Amino acid sequence: MQVREGTVRDWPFMYALGKIGMLDSISPWRKQPIEDTLKYREGFLTGFWTWIQNTGSVVFIVEVSEKNGKSSAEEGKAQKIGYLVLHSTSREELTGLSQGWIMDIGVIPEWRGRGAGQVLLKAAEEHCRAQGIHYLGLAVSSHNVRALKLYEKFGFAEERKLLVKCID
Repeated sequence: MQVREGTVRDWPFMYALGKIGMLDSISPWRKQPIEDTLKYREGFLTGFWTWIQNTGSVVFIVEVSEKNGKSSAEEGKAQKIGYLVLHSTSREELTGLSQGWIMDIGVIPEWRGRGAGQVLLKAAEEHCRAQGIHYLGLAVSSHNVRALKLYEKFGFAEERKLLVKCID
């Protein structure tokens, strides 16, 4: 696996994976037809690349080499298997301290649990370290146990809790 900085050419991959990956992140507290949620997510994703550019955020793409069973002309091509969007000029809301903030992360389902997420998190951490940023944060749905385990294994610790109550 190798990681590289993403470009606008990666946007179709990110857009497609961003729609798939959000299904694991939907809170069971949010009662809404999946079609409505997908429509909202598509709208969000439509403007996401512009936001990435306007904020100076960084995209990392993780790839694997496509060598198995390929002709020599096809060897060396890479298959995109995940992405991470890092907002590296974020500020923590209570202290004002600079921090990197992982805005979105996605790995294609067949590659989950095989190290791609770790490679992306390491790239984000190294970028922050090189920029003199001492904190890296993210938000994750509390029911997304697989993602929680990855983040905890990587050294993330719970700092706050976001609570929700259905009132109707």
